[in-house]
Amino acid sequence: MLNNNMSNQVRIEIMDQFGKWHTNRTVSNNPSSIKGAMEAALKSQLAAKSKKVRAVDAKTNNLIDMLQG
Repeated sequence: MLNNNMSNQVRIEIMDQFGKWHTNRTVSNNPSSIKGAMEAALKSQLAAKSKKVRAVDAKTNNLIDMLQG
């Protein structure tokens, strides 16, 4: 049975060079998925200038984690 509970989802967002956040992807709410997605997002072209990514709870919009590279 599939569990489609949005509280288990985390949005990975990247800050562009102008300080605006863009959704990169959505992952499950477990530490290894979040860390891997954030590290991959830091290597993207969009993060080239700001070097900032964050993980946000998809349902509540609460900040879960933030990386700066």
